[in-house]
Amino acid sequence: MDRPARIAVVGPATDRLLADLRALPLNPEVRRWSSLCNDSEAVVQFQADVLCIAFGPDPAEEVGALRALRNLWPAMGVVLVTDAAHELRDAPLAARLGAQLLVPDAPGQLAAVLEQARLGGNRPRPEVFHDLARGVADEINNPLMFVAGHLQLLRGSLDPNAAGHREQLDSALAGVQRIQAGVDRLRLVAEAAHGPARREPVDLALLLSAAVAARRSDREHATLTIAAGGHTVPGDPEQLGAALLGLLQFADDLAVLGAQCRVRLDALPAGRRLRLEASGHELATWQLPHSFEPFYPSRALRAPGLGLGLFLAQTVFLGHRGQATVQRLRDGTVQFDFVLPA
Repeated sequence: MDRPARIAVVGPATDRLLADLRALPLNPEVRRWSSLCNDSEAVVQFQADVLCIAFGPDPAEEVGALRALRNLWPAMGVVLVTDAAHELRDAPLAARLGAQLLVPDAPGQLAAVLEQARLGGNRPRPEVFHDLARGVADEINNPLMFVAGHLQLLRGSLDPNAAGHREQLDSALAGVQRIQAGVDRLRLVAEAAHGPARREPVDLALLLSAAVAARRSDREHATLTIAAGGHTVPGDPEQLGAALLGLLQFADDLAVLGAQCRVRLDALPAGRRLRLEASGHELATWQLPHSFEPFYPSRALRAPGLGLGLFLAQTVFLGHRGQATVQRLRDGTVQFDFVLPA
């Protein structure tokens, strides 16, 4: 059985932060202490996966205690909790400490920061990627529409007997449509970061069935299991449908590359979990801290076309106040968990 993450909260953290941590759908074990100087031994005994610490006005002593604690427990990730008024002041301190900076604000930011702290690495904050996605989509969309319009006009003006030219234009228009689909996916990423555009009961099992129906029949597939139980969550059907389709397509792409892939939908006490497990030599060099970076799968597996599935799924699930986590099991399997609160 999966062990829940252990999160230690130290310092003048707000009751809201504690409530948000305990409300995460993977049910982390959360404990609170008032001072790292006085309670570092208890934090070590707790064997925290992540330490969330808020410094007081004079943090020098606490910073020293934190450095000593990390020497004792180097596997522990650290999150420096601040507020918008002190973000610029605390950002350099977080960088020096190798900590993630958390300004509780956007939906999903807490879960994203906790996961990055647990995995380590210096990945930029998710909003950097979201802003880039929106900017790229806006940059491409207008000239793309201009080109598509002129190709349509040109096709309409062709001599009906010019079959060769018509086929060439049809190929060009099909390419434009593929580019437009990529632009739409980038725009969906940017929109999903702000949470659901609308909320209604969504059956994840039905969305998975629709994704299965969209599979190509001429290629390898990941195995899919939908466990018994209710799989309905409140959410945005368009965003969730795109996320599940992207995940299943990513799993199928891994299967085509030769990996063994299993996808399973489960009903948990506090949420609904979609788990993807992938194993094989193709995943031997997979770097966990980069898992949810846009286009990292394409770069890691040297396979064009794997780019946005994981990133889109993470963005949608975090925007719905869920969680997206990754870990490597003892047998080398890479396990992705995407969980939504029920």
